[in-house]
Amino acid sequence: MRRLALALSGLSLGALLTGCSAVHEYRAPAGVRDGARMQTATERASSRVLEMIGLKGKVTRGRATPLDCSGYEPEGRVRQNRHPWSVYGVPFAELEKAYRGLRTALPAHGWEIVEDGPDSSRARTPTLVANSRDGEFSVRVSLMDRRAKKDSESLIHVTVVSRCYEVPPSAAP
Repeated sequence: MRRLALALSGLSLGALLTGCSAVHEYRAPAGVRDGARMQTATERASSRVLEMIGLKGKVTRGRATPLDCSGYEPEGRVRQNRHPWSVYGVPFAELEKAYRGLRTALPAHGWEIVEDGPDSSRARTPTLVANSRDGEFSVRVSLMDRRAKKDSESLIHVTVVSRCYEVPPSAAP
């Protein structure tokens, strides 16, 4: 039973992070949502993750971007929001401490960590993935160690992704 729960958790996470196209066996109903409200909610979730990181470094700015979720009908009306950003401009030791702190901060704030360890890149970048307990968001956090590169800063890279949702017909392009 626990294996099934972990498998379904991984499948739903895959759906959130890959734009819903990687999962065909199980797909949660998208549900009709207001796109502007979902964009705002995604940005709020991102802000909460930034607060949990707790660093006073520089932060890249930008809005959450709505993207199509493939494999849903009606085509072109099912979307998700992605909000990538980074925090940098502080010593690597502080980045590393903040990244490690997320292992306790995320669960304490309603997130379930579903992956924690090096990614599959050649750099084996430390990465953790967590899902909000309400199923609305997923977050991927990577600690990018760039100390060996002369003109590059180390950073924590974060991407918050909303669940797939259907925009009302009047709001679709």
